Amino acid sequence: MFANPTHEAAHELLKDGKVLEAIETFSKALEINPDHPDIYSDRGVAHLHNMDKHNCFADLNKAIELQPEYSFRYAAMAFARNNFGDFEGAIVDYEKAVKLDPDDAVAQNNLGLLLEQQGYKKDAEKRFARADKLSEQEDHLLEVIDDLDQQKIDAKQEVEAAKETSNEPSTKETEDGSNSEEFKKIFTKKSQFKEFIRFVKNGFKIK
Repeated sequence: MFANPTHEAAHELLKDGKVLEAIETFSKALEINPDHPDIYSDRGVAHLHNMDKHNCFADLNKAIELQPEYSFRYAAMAFARNNFGDFEGAIVDYEKAVKLDPDDAVAQNNLGLLLEQQGYKKDAEKRFARADKLSEQEDHLLEVIDDLDQQKIDAKQEVEAAKETSNEPSTKETEDGSNSEEFKKIFTKKSQFKEFIRFVKNGFKIK
């Protein structure tokens, strides 16, 4: 998540509301990793908190330059443009974001809000419908992951219980025959649900 410990320290400073200290620390982090898009993006957000439009856009544009195919870079720029009153520019950047990642429910919803504010009601309704559908899918898949997490916990408890009654190493297999340790490696964080959604949509195939 963080490029280096200084990047993490800057992030914590920003969370604590120490904006100017955070900006300075993000700059130090860039001295260690000069071309890291996450640091530029985070420093851009810090400049946004400081209402520094020029430096905010400069950093977010640099993040886009370094990672032009990553939808979040455009969504971040759109968010900043919206905050500085550039609504048409925000719409353009949100459209770029959802073109790169149509499954980004937040970007779809935010784009819908901006389109609605600018009087594009039909287009806004389409974005809202898309966002609602994606949110429903994400909620359902998060429930699936929660169930799988519980299965992992139950499996681990059974393995530990088996170890207590036997000196031999034991493994727990799921009903489909897969080893529980491999199962544990697959679902580790809820933040993986987007990848899981794509996996399901692709017919359970990796593309």
